[in-house]
Parts: sequence; structure tokens; C-alpha cells
Amino acid sequence: MTPPHDEPGTSRRGFLGLVGLGAASIAGGGLLTGCSTPSGRRPGSGGATAAAADKLKSLTPSYVPFQGVKPEIPGTISTLPGVPDVGGGYLTYPSPLADAVSGPAGKGGSYKAMTPLWGPPPPGLTENAYFQACNADIGATVDFQIADGTTYVDKVTARLAANDIPELVVIPQWEIEKMADFNRAVDKAFEDLTPYLQGDKVKAYPMLANLPTAAWAFSVFSGRLAAVPFPTEPFPLALLYRKDIFDQHSDWAMPTTAEELFALGKSITDAKAKRWAFGDIHEMVWPIFKVPQEWRLDGGKLLYKYETPEFEAMIAFMRRMFEAELIHPNVSSRGANEKDLFASGQIVIYRDGLGAWKELLQQHRGKNPDFAIGAVPLFSHDGSTPIMYHNNPAGIFTFVRKGLGADRIQEILSILNWCAAPFGTKEYELATYGVEGKHYTRDAKGVPQFTDLGRKEAQPTYVFLGGRPIVADYVAYPDAVRGNVEWQNASFKYIEKTPLDGIRHQRPSRMAGLQLPTEDKFTDVMRGRRPVSDIKQIVAEWRRDGGDEAREFYMKVLRDNGRA
Repeated sequence: MTPPHDEPGTSRRGFLGLVGLGAASIAGGGLLTGCSTPSGRRPGSGGATAAAADKLKSLTPSYVPFQGVKPEIPGTISTLPGVPDVGGGYLTYPSPLADAVSGPAGKGGSYKAMTPLWGPPPPGLTENAYFQACNADIGATVDFQIADGTTYVDKVTARLAANDIPELVVIPQWEIEKMADFNRAVDKAFEDLTPYLQGDKVKAYPMLANLPTAAWAFSVFSGRLAAVPFPTEPFPLALLYRKDIFDQHSDWAMPTTAEELFALGKSITDAKAKRWAFGDIHEMVWPIFKVPQEWRLDGGKLLYKYETPEFEAMIAFMRRMFEAELIHPNVSSRGANEKDLFASGQIVIYRDGLGAWKELLQQHRGKNPDFAIGAVPLFSHDGSTPIMYHNNPAGIFTFVRKGLGADRIQEILSILNWCAAPFGTKEYELATYGVEGKHYTRDAKGVPQFTDLGRKEAQPTYVFLGGRPIVADYVAYPDAVRGNVEWQNASFKYIEKTPLDGIRHQRPSRMAGLQLPTEDKFTDVMRGRRPVSDIKQIVAEWRRDGGDEAREFYMKVLRDNGRA
């Protein structure tokens, strides 16, 4: 249950894009300023830990899907340990909206909640009609302590160290990965929710019961259910292409092998016309060459992705791509914004999270009605059955401060149940858009459109407190909804099963800190700044500086779980 980039996993941009909070979102365009595309693990993860798969199953709440709203395009229910569902998609805005809860969720209590925001903060509770309307519907007061998302880990770490935390604390997975000894902090600061949510006890909170089991299992820290999760969707990345441009060229065909991808790149690239085939797509070339997502168990021995022949073949292929100048030169030399180059047509194919599909359409279809995106069907380097990586099953967690007492904890869980209302419910619409006529109006399709006041006040806050299954809900672009969900459904059968699937683990700190410097070295090889022969030296340095230590840790995890 550990992502790729080193694993292309559940990153900040990747997750926020999935939940509809991209740069062109309702937050007014500043939400993701300065964010990169999905990049997975960061250095500095806390001490290595692991929870046995069977133990996780015994702690998780029962799964009871909410029947009030069903997507028009069904997704795929995952039965794979640690792998999220495909949530399905909506072609039209639901009407009438369903009720997620009956009666007030709260009992008049008052609670402070710490949440991140990537943009200007909204007015405070006493000056914010959106907060007041949501709290009135909830029947309790949630007073948000909003912190800058770009420095959020520093704020959380400082408040944990000072034992100065509010009743509710939202912490993204990508920040947890930076925090040393996080499990110890959980033990000290946050409530054990197992007695309130384990098994059928969750049925008192139907919207929480609607969250998939894999997301709950990923919310276990130090052997106890410690948080309410926000689920993700299965795929961290895809190869997205400009369908409108592609469709103008009958000689361009979807590739089914690596050599066909290379040949397609040559056909597309025309430097005089300022058109190049690719951005830096190496994170999607990994699965094309069947590089393992992270670890591979082979004959009783664990091999890391860097140590496999597939990884060397991938590096060699990417080097050919750079040498043939099939990758935009600004990407190769200056780290240009690939989204902008893709939108302008200077790049035809690039890799990004599926959330970018909606974000790019919001930004560009109004100016260019023909602007269209597709996702390249999965394939492998030699035409054999492909593989694909998967996300962690949850991207954000809401923790409850320890020692509040049963009555207040139950009220808080009821509030989080309200916040977890899915798309298509009255509660979701209020939490996302605010009050009709004040914070939003409806377009011809019935879809809420923010007013100036809505953009100012209705910033994403309640939506972070309670997660919900991810769905493709951008009904303004039904072609994109259909393309997205159909690609996910078709790709799901190719998800790679890894030795550690279903085991909640936190990687050793030394290994986590190796990611960026090691990846930078491999990038130098791909881009021709170091010889291919240096790969073995880079791998040896990785092993010496923490890789072998991590191997020993993970072998013990597998033995403890009967997998080795």
C-alpha cells in the first residue's frame, strides 16, 4: 500500500486534482500554485512500521454502500487488497438531490478544525455566510483554523510538539510521509476510533460506512483505527494526449509496443512547427517496461525496482527518446510547465494524474471548443499483457484529539458523517458550493456556478473533514467523463499485485531520504548527462545508503505476514 515515484503515488496535486480541487477549480485558481505533477514519496518518512494484513481486516468498519445516488457510468469495485475502487461517472447533474442524513448531525457542540488550503484564506466564521450556513445545517459549530498548505507539515509538526492541537486535525498522506515517528505522535495526540467504528458500529454513521474498506485499513496507525480517510481512485498516472490534434492525423495510431511509441513520437515531432511528441513521460514508461511498482519477490528474494533488468531497459529507452529530441526541449533543459505546453499543442502526449483531465478542460475548452483529451490505452514494451501501478487507497486523514470523552467523539463522528456525503446529495452541494442564490447560481444543465462571494467564502474545508468515494462528476464535459471512467475500467484488470499489498507500512527513514537524490542521478543518465554504465554505480550507492536496510525490513514484514 505504498505508492510509486520513486512511485507515482498519491501526491498533493494528484489527489487534489482527483477531488476536483485543481488549479481551475472553485477555489478561484490559486489552490495549487507552486504544486508539481504527481511525484509520490518525499524524503524524511518516519520510522519504519508495518501492520499485519489480518489485523487491519479485524479493525476496519463494515462496508455498506450508500444507495441514494448511483453513477450513470458504473465503476469497478476492487477486491484487491489495498487497491481503491473505480468510482464511476456522471453525465448529468443529479436531480433531485438525495438526503445523506436525516435531522441535524450535531448536538450543539463547538469544535475547532485544522485544515490546509493552497490559496487565499476565506473570511472567518463570524464574517462568512458559507460557514454559518453549513454549521446551521450540521447543528454544531465547526470553526476552521486554516493553514497554508505549502508549509502545512511545519505547522502540524510544531503544534504536535507543543501539544497544542484542536479537536480535529486534517493531515494529508504526503505530509505524513515527511514526519518522523508519526505513529508515536498518533499514540500521544489522537483518539483511538476503533471502539466507535469497528465492524457494524460504523452503521451509526452511514456516510462513513460508504467509505471503502481499503481506505479504512490505510487509516490504521500503531495497530488502531486512528483517523477517518478520504479515499483515492486506483491510478496515479496516465498518458494523456490531445485527442483533437491526434484525430487530425490519420497516420498516427495508438502504440501497442515501445517501438511503436518511439515511431509515433517521430511522426508527431516537428520542431519547425513547434510540436513535440512528449513531455517527460518516464514515470509511465516504467510500467510499459514492466518495472515493478516498488519491490518484487523473486525466488524468496526481494528486488527493488532499480535492481531489475526492466529498469535498465527503461532508462535506455528514455535516453533514446531524449537523444532523438522527441521530448520538448524546454522540458529536457528547463523544467517547463508541461501542462501549458500540452494546452498550447507544443506537446501532444504527457503524463499526469487523471484529475488533470477536468482541470485542463475547465481552463481551455471555453477558449477552444474543439479542445479534447484522451488517455492512451495501456500497453507493454513487447506487446505482452501490460501492467499498471496503483495509488494508496486514501490520500487525506482526519484525526480526533485524544481525551474528549465518548459523547463529544460521537458528535464529532456524526459531523464527519455529514461532511462525507457524496456527490449527488444535498449535504455535498451545501458543503461544496454554499447557499444557492448567494454563493452560486445554476447553469442551463443545473450545475452550480460560483458567484464572486462563493469564490471568496466557500473554500474547500468541510470537504476535507470527511472523505467520499471519488467519482468523475464534471458533467459539463460528458465526453471526458465517459473517456475517463472507461479507461479506468479497462485498465483495472492490469493493476500489478505487489508483495506488500494490503499491509499498512511506513518505509524506513533512510530509504525515504534516498528517493530524490537517487532519482536525480537516474534523470542525469536518461538525459545524457551521465553514461548508461553509471546505472550499476547508482544502484550500489542506493543499496549502501539505505536500500539494503530497507530490504531487510520488508523481508521481515513479509515473513511476519506469511508472504515470504
